[in-house]
Amino acid sequence: MKDIKLEMKQQDLSMEVDRKQFAIALKTWRLRKNLTQREVGKMFGVSRYTIMNAENAKAITWEIAYRLFARLSQELRKEADV
Repeated sequence: MKDIKLEMKQQDLSMEVDRKQFAIALKTWRLRKNLTQREVGKMFGVSRYTIMNAENAKAITWEIAYRLFARLSQELRKEADV
């Protein structure tokens, strides 16, 4: 499986995330773990609709993007340690 590079860049007071790359990474991880969008939302402290929007590369607030990015990074690190 090809590694997906995820980055968050600070742009003045905002954060920029490559939405398409993040969407692919989030959905790939979720499907690999055999989780529903609702289950991931519950794990990450957001709604199912937020997960749907993130997986479809739609706009979400930078606070939510940061939360999802941090949690997904944490989950991916856990997998790498196994």
